[in-house]
Amino acid sequence: MERKNSKIILTAIAATSLAFGLSTSCLAATSDTVRPVLSLLSDPLLGTTINLLTPAVGNVAKAIGSVDLAALNQDLAVEPAGLPRNNATALEAVHPVAAQTNTMSGDSVFGTVAIPFKHLAALDKFAGPLAEIRSGKALACGAGGCDAAATAVAAAEAKTADASLRDKINTVNFTVNHAIRYRSDMDTYHVTDYWAKPSETLAHQQGDCEDFAILKMAALYNEGVDLDHMALVILFDQQRHFYHAVLSVSVNGNYLILDNMHDEVLSDKRIAEYLPLYSIVDGRGYLHGSRDPHAQALVAATPLVKVAPGEGEVY
Repeated sequence: MERKNSKIILTAIAATSLAFGLSTSCLAATSDTVRPVLSLLSDPLLGTTINLLTPAVGNVAKAIGSVDLAALNQDLAVEPAGLPRNNATALEAVHPVAAQTNTMSGDSVFGTVAIPFKHLAALDKFAGPLAEIRSGKALACGAGGCDAAATAVAAAEAKTADASLRDKINTVNFTVNHAIRYRSDMDTYHVTDYWAKPSETLAHQQGDCEDFAILKMAALYNEGVDLDHMALVILFDQQRHFYHAVLSVSVNGNYLILDNMHDEVLSDKRIAEYLPLYSIVDGRGYLHGSRDPHAQALVAATPLVKVAPGEGEVY
């Protein structure tokens, strides 16, 4: 009992230290406020801490090709988030990841530990998209009818209406990856970081990494997937050295990762280079930490408020 109480107290101290380290004007956690929590996460007393989703285990099948490609009506290439289309050099690992699978150090996605954090600044960015998803009208066509991207998503939904959940996930990932182009927020909205509503992404038929993830969340919600089972995960790609966003879906104890850089839906255990910084589940924020000292240093290096998925840092 004493050990259990110690865990609860340590977790409360972690959340409180972050809360009091925030600027009241922008609610932005600085590196100085994140650092104590990262150190705290390495304490063996924390043990399993607070989990974001269920433990990740199991194998993953390849993405299915059940989408009617003619319905896409476009030849839109998928581009890696945050990288120019022709920048092949940037795709090479600066510091190659040694292992091909994640060594799990925690029970949350990508082997991390997660602590609920209600003052996460990104919650405000996600409020509009989440409200539209909850309304059930995120993928509705306007008065002028459906554009090519919306038509493709609707066609995929119709094809998988009676399919398994795994087939729905595979199809949504593949369809969205090819239905919209990758473009930076600066190109589309003329700001460094903007989290678009699904309807906005469909209208522009383009977006950056979190826009892909949010649109996939909307599509799966329309197909009956509970919002509590989906997490928008903001992370650092240690191999390509940029900030990125993916959608994680919890299915039968597995974390399945829907990524605009991969048509194949992979288990988080197979993506060793991804280091989660924070995540959002149905409007609830979580901070992620690792017991790996190298990972702790990477997370502490940049204040979370400066992280712009697909863009790098906001200055």
